[in-house]
Amino acid sequence: MTSTVPLDEINCHCFLAELYSPVERERGDAFQTWSVTCTCQDGFVGDGITCYDLEFCAKGSCCRQGYGWSSELGCVDVDECSLPDQPCSPPQVCENTPGSFNCLVPPEDNLHSSPGDSRSVQFQCGGRRCPVGEDCISVGGSSLCADPCLHYSVLNDDWRSTTNYGPANGYHCDSSVNWQGWYRLFLGNTSVQMPERCVEKYMCGTEIPLWLPLAHPQLLDGVVQRSVCGHYYYDCCYRRQNPIHVKACYGNYYVYKFVPTTLCNMAYCADVNTTVCSTCGVFDACVRDNETHWRCERKGESPELVCGRSLLKVGLPNVYLEAAGLDASSAHLADGRCSAHEDRNGSVWYQVERREGHCGNTLETNTTHAVYSNSLFVYPVDGRNGSRPFGFPFSCVYPLETESKNMQKVHSASMSLYRDSNYTQPYPAGQPVTLIAGSSLHVGVSVEESEAERFVVVLEDCYTTESPSPDNLPRTYMIQDRCPTNRTQVTVEESGSSLRASFSALLQGEYRYIFLHCRLSLCDQGSSSCTPVCSRRRSRSVSKSIRLKPLTIGPITCKYFTLVMTYIVYELIYCRGFGPKCRVVGK
Repeated sequence: MTSTVPLDEINCHCFLAELYSPVERERGDAFQTWSVTCTCQDGFVGDGITCYDLEFCAKGSCCRQGYGWSSELGCVDVDECSLPDQPCSPPQVCENTPGSFNCLVPPEDNLHSSPGDSRSVQFQCGGRRCPVGEDCISVGGSSLCADPCLHYSVLNDDWRSTTNYGPANGYHCDSSVNWQGWYRLFLGNTSVQMPERCVEKYMCGTEIPLWLPLAHPQLLDGVVQRSVCGHYYYDCCYRRQNPIHVKACYGNYYVYKFVPTTLCNMAYCADVNTTVCSTCGVFDACVRDNETHWRCERKGESPELVCGRSLLKVGLPNVYLEAAGLDASSAHLADGRCSAHEDRNGSVWYQVERREGHCGNTLETNTTHAVYSNSLFVYPVDGRNGSRPFGFPFSCVYPLETESKNMQKVHSASMSLYRDSNYTQPYPAGQPVTLIAGSSLHVGVSVEESEAERFVVVLEDCYTTESPSPDNLPRTYMIQDRCPTNRTQVTVEESGSSLRASFSALLQGEYRYIFLHCRLSLCDQGSSSCTPVCSRRRSRSVSKSIRLKPLTIGPITCKYFTLVMTYIVYELIYCRGFGPKCRVVGK
């Protein structure tokens, strides 16, 4: 065991010495300060702060891994970098640290510069060197190379806030904390970071607040070493604490590998101002207006969203994908099978059809608007197992009234009578058609629509009357509520699957003239089910529409055993599918 003796115990002698000269004392213009000197008592060795029992420790059981026994100094650090067998492989540079060492990766532009805080650090783990950005971490009881951004502990101490005044609330100390692995700083429910500016004395709930004199690393830097400064007396970096390791993580946060402080009444700070920075996105910069206030600011070009009539398009600038370390080719929408992209004008573009359920699209509607939403997921360049994607949620809002009005002008519908069930040879309009009683009427309908992938035509009702007016009675229905009235006499070949519809019906009964009327609707596949569902107990479709006056193009004139088709009567109702209102179009 290690015999660690605090200042007030018998084996350590402490002396106070005034730090100003007799001349300064006589002149009276100096601040009176004191120096503390501690030594270990007889039978103990050490630096006066930590003392070791000579007799007990001579057996070699006092020192931790990375330290060796000295009969004069106690446990001293072993400099692994000075050993004959270098632990780091070229071009990496070995840097000794208390109880361990780091293998630093030199910058590509200067492989021979001296070690520094800007280098990536690589760790050893079980005889192997971990990849850049990973550390030897205990996971499930075993030590293995892992990403500290995925394996960290939460450090949520309100007293660490840069606004907490120590003398008023009591001093805290990080010298006796048993730091294990990596930590992410929180204040309440908000992720924060260590301050990058000098912190006033006695703040952060301690006497000597610790801060980082250099900026935090970038995403592509991996794990870096950072010096730590402690503000005391009139010097912001009066106390240089042992360096720590820091890594930037996807999601705009940092993790820290803390070490015990060299003195008590020293503690790591949590910058309350970074609560603002935690809200910044991957394309935002956290900008410091002054020494105490930050704000989020968009960095140059931004992601672009284009809400088209039939497509939703998202463009991510290449420059920021590279800066964030994201792989454009790894991206996909909410449905992982949708990953097609195009590199154009300095951005990578992804698109999805404007249809509910397509590629994971969701649709929300109210009485005035329809909102299509999805998310784009992009993975880090290194893409190792366990890497989390960065999500870009996006939404397009479409006003329903405006959409309905704009759609009216593009529709053109036609209906024809065909010679057979192939629907390839229509009878010419205006010429008599002779049909034998009991033969079939073959009726085809088509609608021109610019968004063919979105809309389909549905046969709502088809019936005959003995007058040109579709409002007259009696009516003989062939199709009602999207379904055939008699399946032995009426067959719906196509309805609700494209911009074409067709059906056949047996021509029966005694009449001289008949008029055929069909009521149609355009159905938005993204807002509702368009396929007719027919059963013995038939119910009306939930698609909301308002029946308006039918549009009459012309009568069908019938003679005994002869059907003369001059015009067809049809009605086209445009139903937007989002609400109760529908429009009659094509007069």
